[in-house]
Amino acid sequence: MSEDILKTVKNLITSGKGDSKRLREIIEVIKKGEPVVMSDYRYIQTLTESLKVVDGEQSPSIKPSKRHESLELLRVRLAEGQITVEEFRKLKDALTEDE
Repeated sequence: MSEDILKTVKNLITSGKGDSKRLREIIEVIKKGEPVVMSDYRYIQTLTESLKVVDGEQSPSIKPSKRHESLELLRVRLAEGQITVEEFRKLKDALTEDE
């Protein structure tokens, strides 16, 4: 179950929904194997439902642009400790170079 919540939280960060700092903190809690507090669980549910409903219709997913998607993936990797802040900055600069 925690893997499902972890995936959901990562998707929320990628889509730009919610407070990214709070979502990153939730990721850290999950990684430590600690239970997610009820208020955070409800927060995740609320954000997830807001992604699913667009104008009263079910939406399969919100697809950000490739560049935005890449930046969000970098943010997730940074939050998970897979890359350093310096690596993040270099990669971000490379992605946004032609703007």
